[in-house]
Amino acid sequence: MILGIRCSTNDFSFAVLSGNIQAPQLHEVQSISFPTKYSQPEKLRWFLDELQELNRKYTISGWAIKGAEPMAAKGKSYAERVELEAMISLSAAILGSSNAVRKVKPTIAKDLGLKGRAKSLVEDLDFTKIAGLDQKNDKEFEAIVVAWSCL
Repeated sequence: MILGIRCSTNDFSFAVLSGNIQAPQLHEVQSISFPTKYSQPEKLRWFLDELQELNRKYTISGWAIKGAEPMAAKGKSYAERVELEAMISLSAAILGSSNAVRKVKPTIAKDLGLKGRAKSLVEDLDFTKIAGLDQKNDKEFEAIVVAWSCL
């Protein structure tokens, strides 16, 4: 089971997949808003608890983080996102695993057997391998494809 995560400062999207690159199986995909009244440390703790619950529910063997693209890698929002993404690695470590990877779109595309370009995920990806993939919002799509690229 691979857990794919796409974080923002307001919410996170996750996807749980199993199978392999040629035959992925989507078990769950969802977007969840962070509590609005929490301080950043409280948000981090809450997020870690959410991740641990997903780990218990699915017995996750690999964690895939959809990292920020280079153009978005600056500013306060980026720093908050990096802190949230660190909770994913911590969650994996608590369970005794170091199997957490961080990928951007060109790497995801390449690992899915496409050209190593971000737009390959839109233009060349076989959307029929995961039912409803073409109807997901951008964040859920990114959570799914980052997990898929790690199968």
